[in-house]
Amino acid sequence: MMQIAGFEFADGARFQTGAAGDANLVGQHLELLRQQCKGELTPKDVVDDARNPNSPLHCYFEWDDSAAAEHYRLSQARGLIRAVVAIYTQPDQPAQRMKAYVHIPEPAAPHYRETSQAMSQKKTRDMVLQRAWREFQDWRRRYKDLKEFAAVFEAADDVAKKLPKKGGA
Repeated sequence: MMQIAGFEFADGARFQTGAAGDANLVGQHLELLRQQCKGELTPKDVVDDARNPNSPLHCYFEWDDSAAAEHYRLSQARGLIRAVVAIYTQPDQPAQRMKAYVHIPEPAAPHYRETSQAMSQKKTRDMVLQRAWREFQDWRRRYKDLKEFAAVFEAADDVAKKLPKKGGA
């Protein structure tokens, strides 16, 4: 049986401002909660524990209800935007379903654009493709040990050769 030797935060993990960054402490505490909860850990268990100001998880949450509600609504809005699918038509071709909007991670003003518009401009197309590639690589790291996906990973390596390089090179 495998045992946990320690904990780290995943690459790219983001937390609210002021959150302490001790992944081992957080991981050990989550593991303790999981054991106390008969081996099953739920987000509700984590939030309930984190309500205690002495919990090592406390600083990872927004406790101002007004701010938390606004953050939640923004999260819901992002989910709503991502959920919309547009049905595109062209003469003499079958209708095509596609995400209506894609995220454009411009540093000063991240936003969403209509997909065909974003993909028709080099700068935003490159941003969308780079983000999609990063997300795929994250998925790949999570499932790299599953032999069943080896062919997918090989095909992805071929696709990578055709993607725009960061910085437009």
